[in-house]
Amino acid sequence: MKRLLLFTFLSILMCVDINADGSAAAQINLQKKKVKDGHFDQPIPDVEPEVYYDNDAHELTIVGTGFASYYDVEIMSVTTSTVYISTRVDGSYDTIDVSSLPDDNYVITLDPPVNISFEGYFSIY
Repeated sequence: MKRLLLFTFLSILMCVDINADGSAAAQINLQKKKVKDGHFDQPIPDVEPEVYYDNDAHELTIVGTGFASYYDVEIMSVTTSTVYISTRVDGSYDTIDVSSLPDDNYVITLDPPVNISFEGYFSIY
């Protein structure tokens, strides 16, 4: 029984991304939003980034695959449809300070310079 508990605890610990400052960041699940020109028949490079939200640091981290030179990012309130942040970030790695955002649910949209877009949801409370 102790081994099972230890294994479970270690499994959970391994699933959490720990930043250098000791805070945990939760990964935001992204979905393909659209193909910009409406055609799925053209091959699209692997440009889907990983996005993490660190509630303690009030920061979003975007980790790209290296196939996109940049991502145009928009962060919008789900409840009010207000766009709070609209910026361009590096396609390999970048962070966005979200400490100025009020408590709410948000949608983040990432547009690389190819015919696809990604979106995910996160909450600040």
